[in-house]
Amino acid sequence: MTLIPFKHLNAIPLEFDVIVGDVSFRGTLVHKKGKIAQLNGTISGTIQIACDLCAEVVERVLDEELSFYLSDGIISENEDELDIVEITTPMIDMEELLNSEIELIKSDYFCCPQCEGKTLEQEF
Repeated sequence: MTLIPFKHLNAIPLEFDVIVGDVSFRGTLVHKKGKIAQLNGTISGTIQIACDLCAEVVERVLDEELSFYLSDGIISENEDELDIVEITTPMIDMEELLNSEIELIKSDYFCCPQCEGKTLEQEF
């Protein structure tokens, strides 16, 4: 199940399980209030990622806990929740959310085991 209609969410947690390549995304979605739902889940598996110092591509093991909110459409400026992902279509695309989270992980600074503890100046 990669597409979930926002209008089908209610107070009973809806379980989801999405697998893309070697990465799985499992958890629950539950309606909180108004146009807001909460996602709680875990991303696990492996991705290929380049070391930011030596550029060697290595396999990184993922075991990431996630918790954030989704809004059914654009949120108003008076919403007090900080981590809100705006869903602008009637369907929540879980595969797209997973791919976005993977890209966020890849954008973080990463050192392979051989470069851990080194600085950029030490590399050159």
